[in-house]
Amino acid sequence: MLLTLWILLGLCTLWMALRCLPVGWDWHRPLPELIALIPLLSGPLLVLLVWALVLAAWPQVVVTCLLLIVQALWQLVFFLPYPASLLKWVVNLPAWSQPGRPQNPSASQPGDHLQLMTLNCRYSQASVPAIVAAAEHEQVDLLALQEVSPAFLQALQKAGLDQLLPYMTQGPATANDNGGSNAIFSRLQPLEQTARSITLPASAVPTMTVQALGRRIRFASAHPKSPQRGGANWGASILALGQLSTSGVSGQSNPSAPQTHFPAPEPSLSPAEETVILGDLNSSIHHPTFRRLLADAHLLDSAVSLHAGIHPSFPASWVGSAPLIEIDHVLHTPGLAAESLSTLRIPQSDHMSLLVTLAAHQQV
Repeated sequence: MLLTLWILLGLCTLWMALRCLPVGWDWHRPLPELIALIPLLSGPLLVLLVWALVLAAWPQVVVTCLLLIVQALWQLVFFLPYPASLLKWVVNLPAWSQPGRPQNPSASQPGDHLQLMTLNCRYSQASVPAIVAAAEHEQVDLLALQEVSPAFLQALQKAGLDQLLPYMTQGPATANDNGGSNAIFSRLQPLEQTARSITLPASAVPTMTVQALGRRIRFASAHPKSPQRGGANWGASILALGQLSTSGVSGQSNPSAPQTHFPAPEPSLSPAEETVILGDLNSSIHHPTFRRLLADAHLLDSAVSLHAGIHPSFPASWVGSAPLIEIDHVLHTPGLAAESLSTLRIPQSDHMSLLVTLAAHQQV
């Protein structure tokens, strides 16, 4: 019994250690999937802790408690601000990943914030009336959709979405589509619209640049390849999103990662002051490649920077089960800050929609 406990604890330790792999090593399947499930190991570890306590196996109790403490530290970053040293060495995120909330968010006026929504539409099966109703009820200013078809977009327009969000940019269908195209709808008239903003081995990334919050903001709807469609394509798609960033050193790969060349954006994007990337990014902060994207492109994950809790978004279609992992994101450059974040269930989609309120960032 004691040996079995050691074996199981060893397996849990090795599984958790996958989070610390060099960038590029996590491109080999099934590592992306295993890393995504790391937060769920807290359940088995609690079972092992009880088992060890019953057997009075004190060395195993100590090891299990240490593993649970590490799990807690990785998860508490979604709830509490961390000292810079702890954020860097334990969570492996740069210090600017948690800049805090905008100053006096409760005093915001309607024009002082933007309401964003993103949703993976599951091969265009998501409920059209529910999407339109959510956009209206939540007073959405910008909606990013993934896995959509031309017929699905037409159905949205006929259901009245064009009355709420009259401006649309749709990515063209390509051989690399991951379940469909991406699209963006906006209430604000765009300064620029681009159907294919960057080159990456996944569905085209449409962008829309608007004047809001006193600056030019570029919005992108993105959907990197899922690991099931090839680990190399998965990792390369995530890193390529760095080309969209208006700050930091984007588009660079880790020397330890497979070397992949990405051509310049086509067509070239006009200058913008801030960038927001919305979508099903098929990754989380537990993936080394995703953390490298944040670091190289100087992007903030709204869920981490807001400290408003964990918001699992997938799978949302299992009967009697809540979503388990957080792979849908709203990323933004440091000149913006999240005021609020929540999820909303849309029938017939296997993802929760993500609702984020953004404001201009002001140092307190």
